[in-house]
Amino acid sequence: MTIIEIAKEAGVSVATVSRVLNSGPVSAEKKARVEAVIEKHKFSPNVLARGLISKQSQTIGLIVHGITNHFHMDFIQVVERYCTAVGYLLFVCICEGERQADIEQRFLGDLLARQVNGIILHEVTPENYDSGLVAHLAKQIPLVMIHTFDAQGKINSVEVDQILGMGKVMRHLMDLGHRDIFFLRGRYGHSYDSKEKVWREALQAAGAPPSPDALVVIEEGNAEAGILETEERLDSMFKSGRIPTAIFGCNDIMATGALNAARKNGIAVPERLSIVGHDNTMLAASGHLSSVDLKTASVGHASIDLLRYAMDGADTEPRRLILTPELILRSSTGPAYKLEL
Repeated sequence: MTIIEIAKEAGVSVATVSRVLNSGPVSAEKKARVEAVIEKHKFSPNVLARGLISKQSQTIGLIVHGITNHFHMDFIQVVERYCTAVGYLLFVCICEGERQADIEQRFLGDLLARQVNGIILHEVTPENYDSGLVAHLAKQIPLVMIHTFDAQGKINSVEVDQILGMGKVMRHLMDLGHRDIFFLRGRYGHSYDSKEKVWREALQAAGAPPSPDALVVIEEGNAEAGILETEERLDSMFKSGRIPTAIFGCNDIMATGALNAARKNGIAVPERLSIVGHDNTMLAASGHLSSVDLKTASVGHASIDLLRYAMDGADTEPRRLILTPELILRSSTGPAYKLEL
């Protein structure tokens, strides 16, 4: 039953029902009629009514950027199960398509309007972080950021040290003799930028700075469509004769596209080409890809724990939790291929 239906049956306006739920000014006669309808139908949003009065709605908002990436789906599932176990209702908001910063900003406003207890913001857009919007909101409502390096330390955050994880990737590949390593990334994002920096610095330190064509930007790199886009981009390069000895994909979507392109062109993995992914999703497991494990379950649990700590209000000091990633080695990496002269 909805508030509109309650208003109709009670013979009052929706605004009157809202005032009753919010303990606002309303005549005793109209209040009694509304409450009678609520009691008659055992109106389930009675919990919301109490929440509006106490400002405790027992709801959490989660904003993520897409659900076609298994990494995001895995994270949502972990958070949802945790919320169910502790009795919280979870609102999941999906930012997809163009103008993600605008969509993210609108969702943040909607969640505030719904008086959620707290918000988990997964991989905030650079625009909303750099503008100070997120920091401003964090002063108004308990908020936890995921996978964003908050150098200021003024916002609760749960992070996996992706710089450390990328360092493990580069050490593994370089120990195998690889120096011609492609780097596949999405359009924008702090995690892409930080990993690219490690990639460049490691190759430069080894005396093998990457060539311009070794950086491949995949527009749909964070969505399922990125598999085919990556495959097509690399297929074209492979057919032109440009084949590196190794490829790193900033997520398993791009790494899977690279694996498909290699198979399409008869390029043996790992004998001719080594491939490493990131996030360690089911794509990596099914494709036998080496990948950086971002400890999704641990991040999900830590984010709820930290948000509940912030919602408790006993201590307002922001917390920053940093988890250590693990490089999971499978059969997609091997010694660097030596060209025969």
